[in-house]
Amino acid sequence: MDILRAISVTALLTSLSLTGCDSSDNKSPTVLPSLATPLIHLLENSGDVAVTISLPEPTATTRSYDIVLLHLETDAMDVNLPEDQLTFTAGQSSSAFNVVIVDDFLPEEVERFTVELRDADSGVLLDSLTLLIEDNDLLPALAEQPASWTPVGVFSPASICGECHTASAEGISPAVMRAPHPQTATSPSSEGEDISPLQGWRHSAMAHAFTDPYFRAKMKHETELFPHLASFIEDKCLSCHTPMARTHAHQTGMSLAIDDSCILDDGCYLAETAMADAHAREGISCTSCHQITETPADSGNYEISDNAKVIFGQYENPVATPMINRSGYTPQFSEHISKSGHCANCHNLFTPTLDITTNLPSGNMYPEQMAFTEWQNSAYSEGASDEMHCQDCHMGKMTDDFVTRIAIQPNGNVNTNWPERSSFFAHDMVGGNAWILDLMEQFRSELGLLAVTAEGGFARKADLTRQFLSAGASLEADDVELDDGVLSFEVTIKNHGGHKFPTGYPSRRVWVAVQVTDAAGQVLFESGVPDANNLLSVDSVYASDACMATQKPAGFDSSACFMPHIDEVTSAQQIPVYEAVMASTDGQITQVLLYANSVLKDNRIPPRGFDNASVPADIAPQGVAEDEDFNAGGSGADTISYELDLSAADPDSVNVDVWLYYQAVAPSFIGGLTGEHEWIGQFRSMAAAVSPPAEEVVKVSFNVSR
Repeated sequence: MDILRAISVTALLTSLSLTGCDSSDNKSPTVLPSLATPLIHLLENSGDVAVTISLPEPTATTRSYDIVLLHLETDAMDVNLPEDQLTFTAGQSSSAFNVVIVDDFLPEEVERFTVELRDADSGVLLDSLTLLIEDNDLLPALAEQPASWTPVGVFSPASICGECHTASAEGISPAVMRAPHPQTATSPSSEGEDISPLQGWRHSAMAHAFTDPYFRAKMKHETELFPHLASFIEDKCLSCHTPMARTHAHQTGMSLAIDDSCILDDGCYLAETAMADAHAREGISCTSCHQITETPADSGNYEISDNAKVIFGQYENPVATPMINRSGYTPQFSEHISKSGHCANCHNLFTPTLDITTNLPSGNMYPEQMAFTEWQNSAYSEGASDEMHCQDCHMGKMTDDFVTRIAIQPNGNVNTNWPERSSFFAHDMVGGNAWILDLMEQFRSELGLLAVTAEGGFARKADLTRQFLSAGASLEADDVELDDGVLSFEVTIKNHGGHKFPTGYPSRRVWVAVQVTDAAGQVLFESGVPDANNLLSVDSVYASDACMATQKPAGFDSSACFMPHIDEVTSAQQIPVYEAVMASTDGQITQVLLYANSVLKDNRIPPRGFDNASVPADIAPQGVAEDEDFNAGGSGADTISYELDLSAADPDSVNVDVWLYYQAVAPSFIGGLTGEHEWIGQFRSMAAAVSPPAEEVVKVSFNVSR
């Protein structure tokens, strides 16, 4: 037997060990008892693992062994072998090499690979070791959400409301809450699509505000960063994501936790409790929105009576008796239910700022999202000539001349004595985040939604959301010229919404992409065109560990972590990106919401009528002072100038494609979302399987010759 082989067998049978590095840097060797099954089991999130080889006695001379990695039934990208040799110096009896297991956040079967040790001089095999990688990226297995539940306090399930506020059966005439016939747009068609409130709400993001995997992961990320405020954070988040359950808990004092991390006098409603409460799982439902009083509020500080059981609606003289008898609620007319102030209860949101050096409240409140205030400063605000409210756009309002009854009898019959109503809202509740709906469709079973949703329901809602998004802005190209090898043109983006584009949580971004090709289709210039993974060329830097680090070192330059406002493009590296960039109390970029203290940049395109100079500081643009045409005169528009040197190709003519893209969650907000809680890993697994798409809002193309 070869002497190396003899040493190998003796050494590996008695003292081959694996040292794994956990989060506390403690190392605990696991000795393999036998080479008969030389397997080491690792989780995919094991990270940097040290494999130690020990000899029965120190070697007399320095010996080196080549480490050969053989991939078997595994993805080469999942394993990295930093060293290529294992060396025993004279007098040394043990040595180690590292194996790095790369966590790709994709759910996978058990994978395996083999490491061989060969004599560096002769190439003779010393021995081999097989490592099995067990996946840690388990997808959610949430308990099934019940389709109905027993009323709790002043709250009832949507299924009770849906007994009457649903469409009449197909074929019944007169029809109720069905889409109008294309040729008779004023009344429901018996064959028309179900446009009832229950159907519109059922697959909306609002209906699943708690199930939303991004929300749950982000909430847990923040609680792990700030454990001394964990219960308070959950209670505050759940005031808008589980309004019925959180409100009931505080109205009754039930299901509230009191601990050192809850700074509320009566206690905090927690996510763990919400998982077990059906009225929490139902998210933002009928009896939450329609019971909120007219009292102005923001940041989830709405008011709901604890005993009145009054349902506010937009129709005067409601037919009250059937509703009282069936559900116990009294319908009451109130204008506030159809006005933007109603939405402000949650869509104007201030979050407390924690000082990044102490993790204690700084006293500042950060405007996390200000859609209502943005609307108040637009041409669509109340009393303005073009007055429109949130509900007019987001709720699926039918034309004013369309009339329908708004209920049927519980047995499905149509009561023709009930009045027909105009200004009917289908409760579509579309926004700008089709990606979350994509995730809910793909992982409907894992999210426990089989009993409360239908296959394809989220996909249809995502399609409707993308249609809605495509109407949010437009592109225009002007002053196009190709002269002496230089292509110049201007692109103007116009915001057609009543708030900033994009608005909402700061993970959202919009950008302009340009591609210039010659007559043969050869690309001459490209800027902002996303790759197959929906990434921009700059995302590798913006989503780097340095830029996503929670704590930045002294002297760190945050300007390297985001694109400044771009007014003129002359190179491929310049990509006009419209976004809000959060800064912590030390002035550094952050993706941690509770560290957010100010903005380094906010060039999101304002709505028409918005005055840059006079709006409240909370919504004032930042980083655009040198751009004179940015929302000039309250235009709700921005113009970008392109001057591209194509002289190397010197084309006679070129084709130019210009896109406006939207992305609900930028890569840095996913990469920076770290933590131990399973909801964080589950969301990152979902995001790895279905990455946030670059949504094409609008595209313009033109040809120019010299």
